[in-house]
Parts: sequence; structure tokens; C-alpha cells
Amino acid sequence: MKQRFGAIWHNAWPTWATVLMFFFTWVGSLFFPRFIFPTVTDTFWAVVAIFTTHYTPLLTTLVRFFVALFAAAFAGWVVGLFMGAFRRYFGRFMRQVTSFVQAIPAISWVVLAVLWIQSIELRIFATTFLIAWPFFVIAVYEGIRDMDKDLLDAVDQFRPSRMQVLRILLVPQSLMTLMLAMRSTAAMTLKILVFFELIGANNGIGQQFSQAQTTYQIDLIFGWTIVLVMINFMMLWLFDVLERYLFRWRTEAVVR
Repeated sequence: MKQRFGAIWHNAWPTWATVLMFFFTWVGSLFFPRFIFPTVTDTFWAVVAIFTTHYTPLLTTLVRFFVALFAAAFAGWVVGLFMGAFRRYFGRFMRQVTSFVQAIPAISWVVLAVLWIQSIELRIFATTFLIAWPFFVIAVYEGIRDMDKDLLDAVDQFRPSRMQVLRILLVPQSLMTLMLAMRSTAAMTLKILVFFELIGANNGIGQQFSQAQTTYQIDLIFGWTIVLVMINFMMLWLFDVLERYLFRWRTEAVVR
């Protein structure tokens, strides 16, 4: 039992240290007026209200987020995989296309989507997809490029076809880099989506931020912020579980 508790503490102490740091900072808010910096109690009840009465905007944003994220991840995985397999022509061409799409500022996509697309759901999906998609493409493509050359040479000894190399060697390698890309891209994608809801939608968490700002409900702003932080921590925990299960064969290098 003692060893198990020690292992749990060893894995979780950075999270608890971060929570305690923000908690002590929050205690300092007791010296500020409540309309500037809400108390812990006010923010706690704001979070309770979000989960009990404002859960519809939360669910709306989560559905939009997961649909756009997984669509971008799947499309980026397929494009990056074929870029690595057919590097001479398709890879060189799509690398330029991906760089161009990634170079366009997010605010440009948001403004153009508002002007060009009538459906709110479609414009949110398109904007979030186009911002997240290049990150997955680049991650998968660079992961295939960094593959061990000795392993590739060993497979070539059996004279495999291009599709056999793709299925046996490149797909497992690309799935690992795809998972790592999802860890780093998911939080950014959620922030972009909430920002778009703030200026281009009539529901969702972004609109809740706008309404709270209009009515000067600082406790709700803090409450929604905490909810978003909780979602990000839950996603990181889920990715850690999936990574440990799917890639349990991978050894971790530790600097001594």
C-alpha cells in the first residue's frame, strides 16, 4: 500500500503543486473587491451552476470540439501517411500546401468563415478543422521521416510492395506520432473553437463568456475558465492512458 501511494504521488505531484499554487494565489483575491476578483466561494458556486444549469452550452462546445478534432486528426493522419509513403511527388507538393494553410492567421479563417459560410455549425467546423489539420499532417510526416533507416533497410530485404511497407511499417509509426500530436494540439484547438464561438456563434462556451462580460459576472468568467482547465486536464489524462496502453512496447529513455 505504501509503495502504491508513493507511485501515485510520484506521478501526480506536479498537478497538485500547480493546483496549490493557483489556490494560494486565489486566497490573495480576498483583499480585492468581489466585482474585480471573485472569492473562492463565488467561483465554486459558479462552477456548480455551470454543471447544473448551463450544461447545454458545455455539451454543445464539446460536441463541436471532438467532431472537428477527430476529423482533422484522421484527415491529417491520412495525408501525412501518404506524404511519407510517396515523398518524391505527393509529399513535396502537400508539404507546400500544408505550410501555406498553416501560415494563414486564425483570425483570417474566422472572418472569412463568417462572410462565406451561412451555417454556424459548418463555419465553426471548417475553421477549427483548417487550423488543426496542418499540425497533424506535419507531425505524422515528420514522424515517418525520422524512422530508423536500419529498420527500413531490414524490411526492404524482403522486397515488399509500397502498400505492404505502408501497412506493416509506416502505419504503426504514424499512429504513435499522431497520438503525440493530439496531446499538443487538442488544447490549442479547444481555445480556438471557444474564441470563434465568442465572435461567430450564438451558443456554446464562447457565447457564455460574452454574456458574462456584458453582465459583468466575473465569477462566471472564472467558472468557465476552470471548466476549460478541467477539460484539458481530463484530455491529457485520457491521452496518457491511451498512450500507456497502445504503446506499452515503447521504452522510455531517462537521463540519469
